[in-house]
Amino acid sequence: MRLNRSQTILLIVLGALTLVVYGLLVGAVVRGPRETSQVIVSPVVSPTQDMSGDATPVETSPAVPTRAPTATPAAAAPQTRYDLDVVREPEDAQLRVQRGYAYLALGAYLYAMKDFDVAIGLDDAPAEAYAGRGEAHFYRREWTAALEDLGVALAANPGLADARALHGRLLSEWGLHDPALDALRQAVELDDADPEKHIWLADALLRSGDAAAAELAYTSVLTREARSIAAHVGRAMARAEQGALDAAQADLTTAQSLVPYDPVVLNGQAWFYAWYLGGSLDEAERLAQRAIAGSSWDIDTARYLHTLGWVYYQQQRYDEAIATLEEAADLAVVEGEVVIRDIVQHLEDARQAR
Repeated sequence: MRLNRSQTILLIVLGALTLVVYGLLVGAVVRGPRETSQVIVSPVVSPTQDMSGDATPVETSPAVPTRAPTATPAAAAPQTRYDLDVVREPEDAQLRVQRGYAYLALGAYLYAMKDFDVAIGLDDAPAEAYAGRGEAHFYRREWTAALEDLGVALAANPGLADARALHGRLLSEWGLHDPALDALRQAVELDDADPEKHIWLADALLRSGDAAAAELAYTSVLTREARSIAAHVGRAMARAEQGALDAAQADLTTAQSLVPYDPVVLNGQAWFYAWYLGGSLDEAERLAQRAIAGSSWDIDTARYLHTLGWVYYQQQRYDEAIATLEEAADLAVVEGEVVIRDIVQHLEDARQAR
């Protein structure tokens, strides 16, 4: 059917009107949620009665959503070469022991203990699992538990030289000198080639008050390993204790030339200045502070703080000495006892001097 001109114009007009109406409807739909959201976030006015009885509008702020606190994630276990093997064979005791010792080397003591616990819970647990867990307890200042585990390990395998040496070192740190020396001498007999066992024996001799024997033991280490800074610093302390200050300084100078920023070297020189020379106290303070900054174990940090506290005491800075020695004492507490006993005495000296 053909449309005349009037019909065509009418159809065009109706189409235009349809488009206009459609546009208005769409606009209303779009504006609706926007206006609703504005109503929701606007302040709510509620009437409250004042003393005169009139209704007073009071604005109340809308509730502000708060974000739930995010828990701090636990430190991830450090990676080791044994991780994939442990995933494949989680109940392999030897793999657990190997990874446990890898964690010990990385200072990840809690993760080490978890692996040793698994190994110990399996049938035919190796003695090394108890020895490793004992070492983890030692560095965590859980020394009674460490002694128990080391005792089990040595009962199962008396030839474990590392376990016997650690047993002796722990006893020495705890001030039990005679059994410590017995254990360390046995460890040296079992593994004469390991310089560290000789150093621990020399350290125990020095702590026991036998500076001459300690000097000989440190010298024995240096004949095998001339670059041992622990032996040079230890022998310096043994020589200083016997009054050979020039020889002591020579050892400290050698140690500084080898590893100038090692905390053991820094603390050794600081202690020598503060205790034996009574001079260069500003330099001793700087050295002790750097040793503290580089320390990685609480007991060592306590030793370095002890040195710094004694430097402050020598400088008659008694308040700083007391605060520093108190911090040292806190770090040296093992099962309720300060194991570095000189800290307690020097703290008392500082308090009396103040």
